[in-house]
Amino acid sequence: MDAQRVEQIKEGLNCMRIFKRRTVVWPSTLFVGPHEFKSTLYDISLGGMRMKLDLPLARGAYVKVKIKELQKMDAQVVWHSSGFIGFKFVDDPDMVREILGELAVGMD
Repeated sequence: MDAQRVEQIKEGLNCMRIFKRRTVVWPSTLFVGPHEFKSTLYDISLGGMRMKLDLPLARGAYVKVKIKELQKMDAQVVWHSSGFIGFKFVDDPDMVREILGELAVGMD
């Protein structure tokens, strides 16, 4: 793995580690422009999430994510590697908590 990719992954993990992460296996949908990709979330926090999806999106790309049947949330690609993508939420943690509702239990 090259040094730049390692730094991208570290940055993504640091972003997620500001908040308590919760391991999950939740259905999700990623919206990239007019395209829609069904996937699975493997961990989430009030700051971001990790999704199983082998899609080489550009770092910094803005997307929309729908978790389960909740409303779409804006997110930004932080890293992608080995079939996973790391995102940080664009909205502040209080808004993410409100959108997630009961799903946010254990993320404080």
